[in-house]
Amino acid sequence: MSSTTNRITQLLGSRGEHYENLIVAGCMFIITAVYEYISYLLLPGFQLNWFEFIGTWSGLTTVWLARTENILCWPWGIVSAASLGYFFAQIGLVGQQWLNLGYFLIIQIYAWPYWAFGGKNATELPVTRLTGAGRFWTIVALVAGIGLVYSVISLIAPDSHYPILDATVVSSSVVAQWLLGRKKIESWYLWLGPVNVLSIALFLLSGAYVVMALYIAFLIHAVFAIRSWRQTLVVTHV
Repeated sequence: MSSTTNRITQLLGSRGEHYENLIVAGCMFIITAVYEYISYLLLPGFQLNWFEFIGTWSGLTTVWLARTENILCWPWGIVSAASLGYFFAQIGLVGQQWLNLGYFLIIQIYAWPYWAFGGKNATELPVTRLTGAGRFWTIVALVAGIGLVYSVISLIAPDSHYPILDATVVSSSVVAQWLLGRKKIESWYLWLGPVNVLSIALFLLSGAYVVMALYIAFLIHAVFAIRSWRQTLVVTHV
């Protein structure tokens, strides 16, 4: 295989990754559609929102492929961030709107090639851990981010719903997504705790039931991702 062909495969995925992508995307579409239909049957006044549907479907696909370190998680992540960003704008969750359109969308574009070529000699980026100093600054960034986002929301959108909860989810998500883009195993601990648990509460309060189900799935995936990435981490450093 030539160097150019190999680099294209690193960026766009191998045949096996494309096969996994098709299977996962198909299964997640069915799951999302079934959940939407159940919601229609059980929830009075439920209306289908296509931005929510597409964002949920692509988000489920993204997190599954990220768990297996499939490079195709990133184009799906771009679709999810764009769709959910517009949906959150519609339901008045300003922090979530900014998070998806102003950050997630950008970081996906950055992380895609970084995963492909960020390793030694432009090889695939391996799973690694943060150093002690890295963990300290992660906590500092998380706390400072909560205060900053809450202040901005209060200033620009004083009528925003649940600003403190929204700000905590936004700050935690920013840090977790950055660490995921760097392939740090600690990213999944942040997804597991402050991001997913608080997001489930936020979307339940906001009536965004389909997206709430998405974050329940994210919570489950995070548990398995930690286990999977730990195994990769051990292999990487042997």
